[in-house]
Amino acid sequence: MQILNFMHRSKALWALAAISFFWGTTWFVSKLTVNAIPPLQMTGIRQTTAGFLLIVYFLIKNKKAPPIEDLFYYLMLGFLLISCSNGLTTWAIKFIPSYLGALISSLMPFVMIVANFIFFKEKILPKTLLGLIIGFTGVTFLLSSFIEEMNDQHFAFGVLLTLIGVLTWTTGTLMTVRNKRKLDPFVGIGWQMFFGGLILYLASWITGQQVSLSTVPMATWGWIAYLTSIGSIACFLCYLYALKHLPISLVSIYVYLNPLVALLLGILFLNEKLTWSIVMGAMLIFVGIYIVMKSRSVKKRLN
Repeated sequence: MQILNFMHRSKALWALAAISFFWGTTWFVSKLTVNAIPPLQMTGIRQTTAGFLLIVYFLIKNKKAPPIEDLFYYLMLGFLLISCSNGLTTWAIKFIPSYLGALISSLMPFVMIVANFIFFKEKILPKTLLGLIIGFTGVTFLLSSFIEEMNDQHFAFGVLLTLIGVLTWTTGTLMTVRNKRKLDPFVGIGWQMFFGGLILYLASWITGQQVSLSTVPMATWGWIAYLTSIGSIACFLCYLYALKHLPISLVSIYVYLNPLVALLLGILFLNEKLTWSIVMGAMLIFVGIYIVMKSRSVKKRLN
């Protein structure tokens, strides 16, 4: 039994390392694709394909199709987590640096704390409040580096899309955490991707954000294949596996590492802007996240 647990933990640590790096690369890769294909159309293709492949895989593994009420639940989660959050943040990086989208998205733990306080009356510990203040101070530093760019309505629109994506991801996460039904997360993620991808593709058609697929360069199809196979399928399965075998406090380290990977790739290969205030803002955000995560783990032990 000890050997088996050691093997599971070892695999889970490798899974955590994978999502910490590869999820960070998806911001950079997505930035490459949205120049050749509209973001909603691309994300719709990516997530519908990934969801379909996961559904087929688990059906082959003798996992039964969920009942209607569960499918409706997955439809709602797919809309919030995939259509809104992933779709809008991908759309956003057409107008803003890819690493800025990653850094703003890392605010999700802060928004989760505030949402639990507002809607579920969960107390905010003094240490958690300190983390929130430091984190949002970091956001101020970060955005102050883009004062000139904020005068561009497209840039401001990109920031707004990212913030909405954070809110919808938080809403979907709260629905998942507070759902009392025992659902198989491995089966569920495929249906969420499939439904969310279909909604995105429909949205791209309604808004006219589509191009003929025959005009999409082969290199772009390669990047889309990467986002589908690695960013959606492999990373989500690794994330679920890591959550199953490692403490959530350890798994949450990916929140710090994803933006750093996106930052390095964006600066090295996309010549995205870097200033000392951006560095300072990123550091403050990470310190705030660390304090919030630490205080939450202490609160759980006390309870």
